[in-house]
Amino acid sequence: MSKNEDILLIAKCLLNDDRRAYTRLVDKYHPQIKRFFLNQTLGDAMLSDDLAQETFIKAYTSLRSFKGLSSFSTWIFRIAYNVFYDFMRSRKCSEEYSSDVLVQDYELPSETLTRNIDIYKAMQILKPEERAIIQLFYLEDLSLNKVSEIMNMPSGTVKSHLSRARQRLNVYLDKEDYKYGE
Repeated sequence: MSKNEDILLIAKCLLNDDRRAYTRLVDKYHPQIKRFFLNQTLGDAMLSDDLAQETFIKAYTSLRSFKGLSSFSTWIFRIAYNVFYDFMRSRKCSEEYSSDVLVQDYELPSETLTRNIDIYKAMQILKPEERAIIQLFYLEDLSLNKVSEIMNMPSGTVKSHLSRARQRLNVYLDKEDYKYGE
């Protein structure tokens, strides 16, 4: 589905109250949004599902505010980031999530599960903003400009966070004697 198809589906939602069109948007973006939340919550699948659902509900109720100045994916990620930020603020979550809470909804091979545990442990050392930037830039393959737009930060700040996060991850992985590709 292209950007034009997204806009067509949004128009159908707004003009005809076509919920099937919105369902197609949800189907397209749900895996990315869920993955975003899984990484932000360090693998808490139930919380990730709840936050993803809240994101799509907020997006649906705010669909009229979508101006098309950015892509729908940028807009929905911005909502997702705000949902997570609000969640953290409302819970005053200064404690970090336990890396023992892993994605249990999926049957994963043992080596994949071990790699996920390593990734979540490494991500745990990062601040939430740094985790979000790492994920959006590397896992979602978004440009620095899009990450900047989603996170409502100047691109220089995004670059600084990205650099700092990479350094912290490298130090952590070296300290843990992590073997890449094993």
